[in-house]
Amino acid sequence: MSTPNVAVYFPQTPIGLAGLAARTPVGLRAESAAAAVRAGISAISEHPFFVDRNGEPIRLAQDAVMGPDMPVADRMKELLLSTLLQLPEAAALSATGLRTLLIIGAPEPRPGLPDGVGEMLGRAVMGRFGSTNLRVQYLANGHAAGMLAFGVAAKAIDEGKTDLAVVAGVDSYQEYQTLEWMDETGQLKSEVNRDGFFPGEAAGACLLARRNLISELGLELLGRLTAVSTAPERITIKRHGEGEVCVGEGLSSAFLGLGPAIDRDRRKITDTYCDLNGQRYRSEELVYAILRVQHLSDDATHYLHPADCWGDVGAASGPLFAALAHAAASKGYSHGSRAALWASSEGGQRAVTLLDFPTNPPRKAA
Repeated sequence: MSTPNVAVYFPQTPIGLAGLAARTPVGLRAESAAAAVRAGISAISEHPFFVDRNGEPIRLAQDAVMGPDMPVADRMKELLLSTLLQLPEAAALSATGLRTLLIIGAPEPRPGLPDGVGEMLGRAVMGRFGSTNLRVQYLANGHAAGMLAFGVAAKAIDEGKTDLAVVAGVDSYQEYQTLEWMDETGQLKSEVNRDGFFPGEAAGACLLARRNLISELGLELLGRLTAVSTAPERITIKRHGEGEVCVGEGLSSAFLGLGPAIDRDRRKITDTYCDLNGQRYRSEELVYAILRVQHLSDDATHYLHPADCWGDVGAASGPLFAALAHAAASKGYSHGSRAALWASSEGGQRAVTLLDFPTNPPRKAA
C-alpha cells in the first residue's frame, strides 16, 4: 500500500464536548434523533412530486417540518439556525465576552447547490447571532467537513485563538436539479439502481471548549476530543467509476494516524460511526481498510451507519455522529467509551475523529 499524506492533530490541552444539537428527518433534537436511530426508525419515503427518469417517485428522507417546495438554500439556513439555537451556550454566540469560532461544514460544489451558499449561511448566522466576538469559518468539504472542523476547532482552542468553538454541519439534497444529476450519474437509489443512496437533509452542532472553561460555565462535560486524523484518497468515487479500483488507502491511513493515541492509552476503539450509505464503492473501501486497521478496534466489524434511518446527510455527518456516540455512551448501550467517527468525501478527503466518553455503566441486555 502506498502511503498518502496523513495529517493528525492531538489536542495539547484537554478539550471537551460541552453541548450537542441536531435536526434530522427522524428527530428535531439530538436526543430524539439518537433514540430513533437506535430503534431503527426510518424516515425514507416517496417525495410528493419529484420523480426519477423512470417516472417513479424519488425516495428520500425529508425534514418533518419544512414543506417540500422550500428552496434548498432556505432549507439549509433553517436547519442550521434552528440547530445552533439548541446549544446550551447559544447566547455565547452573540452576547458574552467569550470569543467564539463557528465552523460551518457544508457540501462540496454540485449541480443544484447555489453559488455562494457558504457565504449565505455565514450572513444568516451573523444576522442572528452577530457580534464582534463571533468569527465564522466555512468548510465546503462534504461528508468529511465535520471531522476536518473538529481538527480546526481543537487547534484554535489550543493556540488561544478562541474560547469556544462550535463545529456545525448542514446539508440538503432536496433540490430537483441535484436529484436529477444524482439520477443521471447513478447515485440515486431506485427500483432499477441498487448502487445509489437515499438523499437526506439535516444539521448538527457540537460545542467545544477547554475542560476548565466548561466547568467555569457550569456546563456538563459530555466527552473529550482525543484526536483527528485526515488523509487523501487517490481513487475517488468518480475515478472508481471510470475503471480504477479503490482499495481504501486513504481511509486506512487516516485510521492508522490514530495509532499513537490508542497505543498511549492502551485503549482500543469500541464503537464506530460512519457514512456508509448503500453505495458499493464505500462498502468496498471499508472492507479493504478493516483488513489493515482492525488491530485498533475491539471489533472492527461493528459499526453504525445511520443513513438507513435519516438518509445520506452529507456535510452534517460529523456532528451528528458525535451526538449518536454520546447518546450510546451516556445511556449505557455503547460497546465501550471510545468512539471513532469517520467519513469519506466525494472529492477524496478521508477523516476520522476519536472521542472519549466517561466510563459508561455496564451494558444492559436488549
